[in-house]
Amino acid sequence: MQADMQNRKRDRAQEGPHQSGPGVDRWRVEGFEALELLRGLHTTEEYPRHWHEEIYLCATLGGASYLDCQETSLQVRPGTLAIVAPGDVHTNRKITCSFRCLLMGPQALQGAVEQFMERNIRGLSFRSGLIEDQRTLGRFLKVHHAMEEAEPDLGRNDIAFSFLHELAVRHGTANIALPRSGNEDFAIRRTKHFLDEHYAERVSLQELARLMRMSAYHLNRTFRRRIGMPPHEYQLQVRITKAKAFLRLGRSISETASLVGFVDQSHFTRHFKRFVGVTPGKFLQ
Repeated sequence: MQADMQNRKRDRAQEGPHQSGPGVDRWRVEGFEALELLRGLHTTEEYPRHWHEEIYLCATLGGASYLDCQETSLQVRPGTLAIVAPGDVHTNRKITCSFRCLLMGPQALQGAVEQFMERNIRGLSFRSGLIEDQRTLGRFLKVHHAMEEAEPDLGRNDIAFSFLHELAVRHGTANIALPRSGNEDFAIRRTKHFLDEHYAERVSLQELARLMRMSAYHLNRTFRRRIGMPPHEYQLQVRITKAKAFLRLGRSISETASLVGFVDQSHFTRHFKRFVGVTPGKFLQ
């Protein structure tokens, strides 16, 4: 047993996707160490009765998956998100199943939501079962994909904290009220100006919120409502606008990517095409 616990700790300390069984990858991400992520492709496996210290979320994307929990047998159809509360004994079976899983300690999740909203939350817990909500599933998958790509800090923060907040509000047991809206025009103008001036810098949503003296949740929600997109999307738009100007001045694609704050040229090309409709190379032509 002691050897198994040591192996488990060793596996969880590693970062980046790595094999954790037939067709299954497991990884953690710097800055989001409380999250453990798994993905499987055409996996067939039967897991005996067990329980997790963490909240367990698993989206079935293809194949067959079955969950037995609290004397209830559930078929987890593709497009469904299963949730198992900490300590709930369960078994599951996967047959040529493609899936994405996330585990997170309940205290870390509550701390993240409280940090996001800058207030205490009482009685946050979850009930095991199925979440058949396409909006929540979509946000879960967006988080999972963001954690395997070199997304900017601001983008990852927005995606991760927004999902955890929505999970707590829509599917948790605590009654979480929305904050009242006030006069935030000045803070939003300051935020836009800051992102216009610091477009190439890596900045987290928490750092931005501290500068504006607002909670991260309040800033993100208000900015999205007033501007039409969250802060990280706005910063990406500014980066692409600046990149077009640098390219017109004769800067190379790789130099432009660095100047506007992208970690590599492929990451820059992907976002440039998303916003402009063509790759930087075709834009130059």
